[in-house]
Amino acid sequence: MTPLLRIPGTLAVAWLLVAGGASFAASPPVTEELLAPLKSAYMRAVKPGEQAELHRDLFETVLQRVHRSHAKDVDVPGLIAAALKTIEPLEPQSGEPAEVFTKTVNAALASLDPHSRYLDPRAQSLQRSAITGAFGGLGLQVDMVEGLVRVVAAMPGTPAARAGLQSGDLIVRLDDQPVPGMALTDAISRMRGEPGTPVALMIRRAGHEDEFSVSLVRETIRTQALRWSMEGEVLVLRLASFRGPVSAAMEKAIADATAIRQPRGVVLDMRGNGGGLFRQAVMMADAFLGEGEIVSLRGRAANRRTWQADAVELLAGVPMVVLIDGRSASASELVAAALQENGRATVMGQRSFGKGSLQTSFSLGADKGALRLTTALYHGPSGRSVQRTGVGPDIELVAAPGNTAGARRREADRAQALPGADEPLPPKARVEQSRCAAAQANVDPALACALAFLDAGGIDTFLVALESGGTR
Repeated sequence: MTPLLRIPGTLAVAWLLVAGGASFAASPPVTEELLAPLKSAYMRAVKPGEQAELHRDLFETVLQRVHRSHAKDVDVPGLIAAALKTIEPLEPQSGEPAEVFTKTVNAALASLDPHSRYLDPRAQSLQRSAITGAFGGLGLQVDMVEGLVRVVAAMPGTPAARAGLQSGDLIVRLDDQPVPGMALTDAISRMRGEPGTPVALMIRRAGHEDEFSVSLVRETIRTQALRWSMEGEVLVLRLASFRGPVSAAMEKAIADATAIRQPRGVVLDMRGNGGGLFRQAVMMADAFLGEGEIVSLRGRAANRRTWQADAVELLAGVPMVVLIDGRSASASELVAAALQENGRATVMGQRSFGKGSLQTSFSLGADKGALRLTTALYHGPSGRSVQRTGVGPDIELVAAPGNTAGARRREADRAQALPGADEPLPPKARVEQSRCAAAQANVDPALACALAFLDAGGIDTFLVALESGGTR
C-alpha cells in the first residue's frame, strides 16, 4: 500500500472523528461590540493581572475560529450568551483567570455540539500523549451517563483493574471535584496525569447502598491498538483504536501471518473501537481496497474533500468480515462504511454508535492551549453519513432471549448531538449469536459467527448451516 495518501495539507491537525452536522445560513461576524459584554464580565469576575488580560484577549481568538471553521453556522450572540451565564454568578475578582476562561469557553462550545472543546495547556499535552498510545493514567475506559462518568471497562494489569473497578461503576467525584456538570473530556483529563501521582475516585455501584472511595496511583498506560491471531485458516485482526501508527502495525501483522500460512479469510474486529486518527482510518480502509472512494469530508457551503483508494490491495480476493457493535464509533465507522459500501466486506454485529464528524485541533499559541472543533461531516462512498444513525450490519447479531443487558447510549442520545443521516438499510439477516458458539470452540460468540460465516461462504449457506447445527 502506498504510505502517502492524497490528504490535503493543513496547518491544523485533523485527528478525532466524532459527531457533526451542518446548516449554512449567514451568521453575524465576531465584532468588538459583541465581545465587549463578555470581556467586561470576565474581567470583573477574575483576579486581575497578566493572566486575566491574556485570557480576555483569547476570547476573540477562540470565537473567531469557531465562527470561521465550525461544521455548522454559528449563532455568535447565542454563543456569547451561553458564556455569560457561566460568568455572571461569580463574585467580583474571585475566580482564577485560566479556570474561569476554560469553564466559560467550554460552556459556550457545549451549546454547539458534544465534542467541540477548549483544551488548556495541560489537557493539550495529555491529549498528545494519548494519541501516541502511552500516557499517565488509571487504565479505565469510560463514557458519560446522566452527568456521571461510567466505567465501561478496566484494562487488565492497570491500577483500575487492581483496585477492582467494574463495568457499570459510576464515578461521582474526582479528588475534591464533583463530577456532575463536568464534561467527559475534563473528567478524563483529571484522571490522567504524571505516573506516580495519586487520585481518589468516589464510586457508586449497583447493589451497594453507600458510595465508597477508591485511592489509586497513576501509572504509564501503554495501549496495544492491534492484536492478531490465526483461528484455523482465518486471520483475525483485533483493532482497539486508531491511535498511533495502526495501519503500519496492521501491514506487519498481515506480513507475519502470511509468512506462516496464507489466510483463506480475514476478520477485522472493531468492537469497542471508539475511534482515533482520521488519517489512520483512511489508510486502514485503503489497505483492503484496490479502487473506489473511501470517504469524503463535507464542511460548510460546498466544501468537499474526497479520498480514493490506490490500486494496491492487501489480501485481495480473500473473503472478509468486519465486526462492529454499539461502541464502535467514529474512525471505526469510517472504515466499516468504506469496506461495506465498496462491497469488500460483510459487516456483522450491532449497529454502530453514530459519530459522523471530524474534529480539528487548532493551537492557540504557546501556553495558551488548543481548540478542538467539529469542522466537517464525513460521508461514506454511497454519500451517506453515519452521524446519529451509525453503520448498519449486513448480519445483525442479537443476544439470546432473556438477556437483560440494558441498551447502550448512542450519539443521538447526547445533548446537542447534531443532525445526521437517514436510517441505514435493514440487515439481510438476524442471528442469535449464541447459536454460533457450538460450531466454534474457544472463541466468543460474535467471533464464532464471523468464522462460521466465512466457513459457509455466504449468507444463505451460513443460515442453513446454523439451522443444521454446524458449519463443517
